[in-house]
Amino acid sequence: MSGKPSATFLETIDWPSLDIEVSRQQRNREVHSPAISLFRWWARRPHALIGRILDAAPPDYRISDPFSGGGTVALEAARRGLAIYAQDLHPWATTGLATALDRVDPDQLQDGGAAWLTSLEEERHRLYGTSCPKHGAEGEVITTFWVRTTSCPECSSEAFLYPYSMISLASRRKDETHAFFGCNACGAVTRSARDTVDRRCSGCRRRLADEGVSQLAGALITCRATGCGREFPAFGAEHRWQPVLVQRLCGGKAHIDLPSDSERNAAALDMPDLPAPLRAEIPHGLETRRLRRAGIRLWSDLYPARQMRSMLAASAALDRLNLEPPVRARLQLVLCGAAEMAGYSSRWDRFYPKAFEATANHRFSLTGFAAEVNLLAPRGRGTLARRLIHSVRAARWGEELHSARPRALGSQSRKLLDPTDLERPTVVRGSSTRQLLPDHSIDLVLTDPPYYDDVQYAELGALFLTWAQSIDLIGDSVHVDFRAEVVPNSSRGTGTTHYFELLSAVLTETRRTLKPAGRAVLTFHNTEGKAWWALARALGDAGFYVTALAVAHAENETDHAKRGRRSFSRDLVIECRSARLSAAEVVTATEAGGDQSRQLLAAGRAVAELSAELAGGVISETRSYEHFGQRYRHHLGDGPSTYIRLGNAP
Repeated sequence: MSGKPSATFLETIDWPSLDIEVSRQQRNREVHSPAISLFRWWARRPHALIGRILDAAPPDYRISDPFSGGGTVALEAARRGLAIYAQDLHPWATTGLATALDRVDPDQLQDGGAAWLTSLEEERHRLYGTSCPKHGAEGEVITTFWVRTTSCPECSSEAFLYPYSMISLASRRKDETHAFFGCNACGAVTRSARDTVDRRCSGCRRRLADEGVSQLAGALITCRATGCGREFPAFGAEHRWQPVLVQRLCGGKAHIDLPSDSERNAAALDMPDLPAPLRAEIPHGLETRRLRRAGIRLWSDLYPARQMRSMLAASAALDRLNLEPPVRARLQLVLCGAAEMAGYSSRWDRFYPKAFEATANHRFSLTGFAAEVNLLAPRGRGTLARRLIHSVRAARWGEELHSARPRALGSQSRKLLDPTDLERPTVVRGSSTRQLLPDHSIDLVLTDPPYYDDVQYAELGALFLTWAQSIDLIGDSVHVDFRAEVVPNSSRGTGTTHYFELLSAVLTETRRTLKPAGRAVLTFHNTEGKAWWALARALGDAGFYVTALAVAHAENETDHAKRGRRSFSRDLVIECRSARLSAAEVVTATEAGGDQSRQLLAAGRAVAELSAELAGGVISETRSYEHFGQRYRHHLGDGPSTYIRLGNAP
């Protein structure tokens, strides 16, 4: 094919106004895109960005997303009445997406959820009810704080793994002047004014460190027993947990206090009988090895017994209720989602008192001071009640969907879909190296491939899959082949070559499904040059040619995980066709304003040139990384590469 191609999708978009819209939505995503609250997934692309690209598609277009993940493409396509085929390797992602598309009646969901929570009130009061020593009234423990302890290998003294001496402000008042401080020598918690100069432990009278001084720097702790002073790894396999602080709800007001003896005893329950998935070992992996090395070997090890009992009670209560299947599935999703508030892994924000999920910042949290949330409580972050509110809100938002209820399939099916039966939303579980679409049946592929090794989706998702199988939301026979994931993982011995080969296989299969005049649009960013190189090789190997590039705002740069780090908050959007084009025909739809945009566009031009040359056999595979680096530096010009590292060839 010769001559300039017809106008690209990316040229039709008003990018400055889109950036404003994305920035607004990303700061309060649950309000603008309530469906994201239905199930946890990581690195979701903005709904505004995906929606604007889909708005450029004619209404008769068929859309495909072979890396559907959090389901943004499928949900936005369904809102527009576009035919959508979505596929992902992980059953937690496909189950969550199929549920999000199920068109459940929001009023039935509200009534079913209310009946569910009402049926759990007796168990809630039995497990977390308390009498407040301060207010002399019936109350409820809504958070229990645990400190992890270990023994000094030198003198066998117990050490308490408080990350900092200050463990929490005394309240969430803006003018709060007092806080709680933990002693890593005796474990006692002391309430003290923050401006105290010579702060002493109320238990052993040792001087407590200043609130900003880390007590676990480098994951090491120093034994404070008299005459010892041994420094040793804090998170060894041998450990115990001890309750040291509680947050009570008394008369509708929450306050933090030292636990009473009865509250300590109530927290120290025996673990109940567990379903088989929760008794299974946590799989070996890049992220999970942090847990395993710290002695957390089973999924149940992440939970205090009382929290585990509350979740199993909630599952049993669901079984007793007479609910419509879509309502039951939504409530099961609510329960599985609550599993992320694992009481021995959830961190506590000491300056803005609240609990963080065990998978916050795309990693399994390993902490010495953990927050056990009462998931049955009527209020609080991560509770069933809060999640039900979000689920009902998502159901009302789902009334905007202009599609039938989806069908959910497994990619192991030997039969491809009938070309005349692609209008119904289809969600497929399994590796996208094999898709159930007929040849040349898709007009637009819109997808977000894994950003190299930024997120270990399969490992993080394994926690939710375990719970989904424990409560019969997903069948016991469903398994995930971690090696089929398009993500490098050093613990599995898979690196850049593995990433390229699997990404190439998925893109090659995707090209088979694309109509001759069809388009593929990908979003991507990474700080590693080898990730861009692998993407270029995969595009070239699959026979895709880059036709247009744009840079879009993609993430909330004020997020805790982004602050002060060299990480992208913008995405490169790459439009491709299967027709042969020259590099000179690549359209740049946005200006290279700012360091991020400049470097992303330079990487995109290098990807476009390298993939075209590899597809045409112009350069050899052995020198392709060198060629990528040369092209990237050429397009970057005189400016520094502050975000993308090139380094040596992998």
